[in-house]
Amino acid sequence: MEYPKFKDLKVGDNNIEILALVTDCKVKQTVNQTPYYGLTISDGDTLADARMWTVTLVNELAEKEIKAGNVYKMTVKVNEYGGKNQIIINRIEDVVLTDEEKSKFYRSAPVNVEELKQGIKDYIAKIGNPILRSIVTKLITENADKFFNHPAAMTMHHNYINGLVYHTYSMLKIAEVCLVNYPALNKDLLFSGILIHDIGKTIEISDEKIPTYSMEGNLLGHIVIGLQMLHQAAKELNVLGTEEVLALEHLIAAHHGELEYGSPKEPLIMEAQLLFYIDLLDSKLAGINAEVLKTEAGSMTNAIPTLGRKSLYVPNILK
Repeated sequence: MEYPKFKDLKVGDNNIEILALVTDCKVKQTVNQTPYYGLTISDGDTLADARMWTVTLVNELAEKEIKAGNVYKMTVKVNEYGGKNQIIINRIEDVVLTDEEKSKFYRSAPVNVEELKQGIKDYIAKIGNPILRSIVTKLITENADKFFNHPAAMTMHHNYINGLVYHTYSMLKIAEVCLVNYPALNKDLLFSGILIHDIGKTIEISDEKIPTYSMEGNLLGHIVIGLQMLHQAAKELNVLGTEEVLALEHLIAAHHGELEYGSPKEPLIMEAQLLFYIDLLDSKLAGINAEVLKTEAGSMTNAIPTLGRKSLYVPNILK
């Protein structure tokens, strides 16, 4: 069944069935202290404000534990409020999604996760230094579920399921080209730094479907968390105090490049400087690439968040 999108709804529509992802759901009260549900829902493309006013439905939903991150079938009507459409939910029920429907609500990396897992495994195997390889293997293995499923960020780049591992894999492929051109680079250190530079995001970000910052994420951030995780892994492997651990600590600490971008230290090792450049390049170009791909040649893209909301022109030139 093909369900309507929010853009197809108009004021006055009633008893319309839609599929919607709940991104936020809170019990609120009117001025008369009557409970209602305030929700933010998505049709996979856009967000909309929604309300459930019926008290019996509110009580029923409390028992069902309607959760952000789940998709439901809803029967709705459309009112106008504050000059905008407001969706009123009269009925809500669980639904079993087809694979095609899932793909509309939950964006994921453009590469199959099994391919990404194999790619990461292959790059770890290229690390010859036993201390570096053991640390990377331990950290990724112990955090595998989150590492291979979490987004790389909340909004700015790779903000979808498998985004963290896809960002990491993309950086490794860029690094491999750099190694050919710049022989002074230490391959083992560069690969290791890239593989775990964002390992702290497995704790900083709490969910892959509706990502939010954890308490540790809000209070510490992924750089500090990553350094803590590295220290603990090195301690358990009995390699604290080695040059390898110190260099890896620096790569994590400096990977945002500049103090104003959140790095406690600026890069002082060649591999740290390159890690910063590659991270910046991939995070910027990922957002640009996504917008250019969906823009017709000869026109301007939508505002691009990674470029400070600047738009780019897509030349009408045959590739």
